Amino acid sequence: MKTIVILTDQLHKIGGINSLIRIKANYWAGKAKYNIHIVTTEQGSNPPFYTFNPKVAIHDLNINYNRNQSYFGRANFPKVLKNIIELSKLERKLKPDLLIIANHIPVTLFFPLLRTKAKILKEYHYTQFFISKKKATLFKKFETYIESLIDFQVVLNKEEESFYDSNKVYHIPNPIPFSKLELPIFDKRQKVAMAAGRISKVKRFEILLSIWAEFKKVDSNWKLEIYGEGPPKDMKNLNNQIIELGISDSVKILKPVDNLPEIMNKKGMYLMTSEQECFPMVLLEAQASGLPIISFDCPTGPRNIINSNENGILVEMDNTESFVDTMVELSRNDDFRLNIAKNAFYSVQQYLLDNVMSYWEEKILSKI
Repeated sequence: MKTIVILTDQLHKIGGINSLIRIKANYWAGKAKYNIHIVTTEQGSNPPFYTFNPKVAIHDLNINYNRNQSYFGRANFPKVLKNIIELSKLERKLKPDLLIIANHIPVTLFFPLLRTKAKILKEYHYTQFFISKKKATLFKKFETYIESLIDFQVVLNKEEESFYDSNKVYHIPNPIPFSKLELPIFDKRQKVAMAAGRISKVKRFEILLSIWAEFKKVDSNWKLEIYGEGPPKDMKNLNNQIIELGISDSVKILKPVDNLPEIMNKKGMYLMTSEQECFPMVLLEAQASGLPIISFDCPTGPRNIINSNENGILVEMDNTESFVDTMVELSRNDDFRLNIAKNAFYSVQQYLLDNVMSYWEEKILSKI
């Protein structure tokens, strides 16, 4: 049997990366030929947010980085050394065939020190679009050199491949966690728009609230639900903005849930105002749920999922007036909304779990 070890920081928070770790780990654990281990640096005694197959072993190294400081700062650098030592000990015990670095964590920079015989794979869940526009710093050149030593680099969409000068880059999209989809009910939806994700600067929920305030001047029948959480300061700012805009009667910020597709099955539209997205699984889940999407055309994910006015609608980046107009059209034109939803459901079939995991088998696992 082959042993796969997935490296990450924690599993107790909601998020796309943790959801994807769960999907892949559970899928491989269900196959007789793989042993699956997940190694965290700061899980502690917290239970995982998502449910894992009992066959998936989870190990925590108890490193507990200070996320408000640089990994090379005074508080964290000793922890980096501890991380190297503890991970090396566990690696010698598990003897993995493949080490997957699932997100941007310190091991990305020190994996050559592990002296492992395992193949190393790094996943990139963030877009390189903005980074590619800047002059490379000395640190970035160092990081690029270290990553050139990696055996496999996995990006989520074809556009991202162009940002890497390497023959080790493989395009494997995110999957939706189903092998088969049931046909959703496309009509008779609640007049509720929704958004989901961590409350952070990159998601720009403050812009969504401003857009919603303008939309409500035209249509007072709809509600907005935002599923997410974040730092107390950011949550307070959003709640204050809701009050200041006078939209308290139509907006709710709700705690994250692990059954988002079930909720999507009942809603009327999905809204995304992010600054950047690499390949957001939440859009795939929306399409699979028959939920029509309106998204800013941010780099680079939405446009690699959505063909505008066919299986979703892309709005010119930061054109908030156009975003409002699109919401009005989608809310009033039932035929248009149904057509978008149905096209989305059929287009998302390409990302079914078995289809995407076969790419992993063909491009990566057959080579370890």
